[in-house]
This record gives sequence, C-alpha cells and structure tokens, in this order.
Amino acid sequence: MDKEQIYDEQIAPLMEQIIAICKANGIAMVSSFSIPTEADDGLQCTTYMPDESGDLPERYATAVRALGMPQIQPLTLRTTHGDGSVTATIIA
Repeated sequence: MDKEQIYDEQIAPLMEQIIAICKANGIAMVSSFSIPTEADDGLQCTTYMPDESGDLPERYATAVRALGMPQIQPLTLRTTHGDGSVTATIIA
C-alpha cells in the first residue's frame, strides 16, 4: 500500500469530519500531507478554509503560499432578514 492509498483510506475520512466541524464552527484551518507515489513524487493533499467571516489569518495565508497553493477567496453571501438579523454563508 502506498502513501496515497493510506491517505485515501485512513486519513481522508477523518479529514472529512474535521472539515465539517471547522465549517460548522467557523474555524480557520490549514493542513497538508506529503503523499508521494512512484508516479508523482511531489504529490500532496492540502486543505485550507477561512473562518466564519471569510478571513484566512495571514500566518495561514503565508503557509498556503509556502505550500505552493493558490489562495482562493471563498464566495460569501450576506443576507439581512426582515427582523434585522443577518446570516453569512461562506461557500469555499
């Protein structure tokens, strides 16, 4: 079993849980895994997401750039309801 298979079978399911928890709670995060294979010795899996306001802390943005990933700005929708409350939806 190579590192990519280990990632796919054992780590990816855990990352799905972590990502869901972070999204639900507005927790900014960065993770990166080096999973080289014979076909691609530079293979990596990197995930990052902003906090509930759509911001990625600068130190995280720096890490994302250092990992060679383009920083993509998420789409943020802000809805003001008739009662004055506001809902922010971040689509990352």
